[in-house]
Amino acid sequence: MPTFCQATWSISRPLRPNGKELFKTLVPAHCLGSIWSERDNRERKSLAPTVRDTVMHDNTVANRILVTCLGEASMTAQDRARVVELWIRVAEECRGLGNFCSLHTILSALQSPAIARLQDTWGQVSRESSRTWKKWVRREKRVSRELLVQEATSVLKTAERARQGAQERQRQQGVVPSLVRFFRSLELLDATMEDYVEGNVLNCRKWNEQFKLMEEIELLQEAANLYTVQPDEHFGVWFQAVEPLSKEESYSLSCQLEPRYHWARKIRLFFKDKKNRSGKSERPDRQWLNPQAQETFRLSVGLGRQTAGPGFQLHC
Repeated sequence: MPTFCQATWSISRPLRPNGKELFKTLVPAHCLGSIWSERDNRERKSLAPTVRDTVMHDNTVANRILVTCLGEASMTAQDRARVVELWIRVAEECRGLGNFCSLHTILSALQSPAIARLQDTWGQVSRESSRTWKKWVRREKRVSRELLVQEATSVLKTAERARQGAQERQRQQGVVPSLVRFFRSLELLDATMEDYVEGNVLNCRKWNEQFKLMEEIELLQEAANLYTVQPDEHFGVWFQAVEPLSKEESYSLSCQLEPRYHWARKIRLFFKDKKNRSGKSERPDRQWLNPQAQETFRLSVGLGRQTAGPGFQLHC
């Protein structure tokens, strides 16, 4: 695997040049909710081929990111944490480069069940990386269609001024957007608005909204044409060689690497038959509320004394 610093820069450049090209050749009409909502219909597999190729490509990249985080059985939780930190730094670089698609792909991979459940691994992630991670998860939720269009418009205006000689020509980064927001908007339009209103009259409002979304996608494609940041060939070869896993396989591997903790069982056994002051047995969860009981339990399982900060966290 490439060195930490090398990988951060290499990956933050387009994770997949093919993905950028797929988006540039995307047919906006294929994104319409009435078409894309039929993607799971076996009889209509030929629908929206350009969208299907783009989505499949993004899913494959997310899967490879997930596989790199899981690593091998010989890797420790600390090793996996360093890989997670790498991807968090890459996500930050992607946002700076206007690569919203890679940003979304990385965040989706790290939030997948197979990675999210790795408590030992996340526990080894540095505080700085944890703060950065939470920041980008919050911000990514606020990445709207309007923001993407605003970024694309700004890039195109800058490029136009450069062509007119208003300023020195500079290297344009362009924008590589995530289409998730557009898919959701178009599917919502199709699900909530009828094609025709009373009297068999065409629903102009729906068609105007869809036309507006098509125009926005075309604008983003124009901005994507200006994306000149090229991927690192050596990293590309390594990344393409990563063998993807199915959801079932990745989750099974995750469970093998870090079997689910049985803290709840340990606590029940620890407090079994223990009596309160009245001589009656208490439920383990009630006894756990006692800070002294928590300290006693920590010492009994070899965790040492709690020195400072929040109380011992129970994750089942």
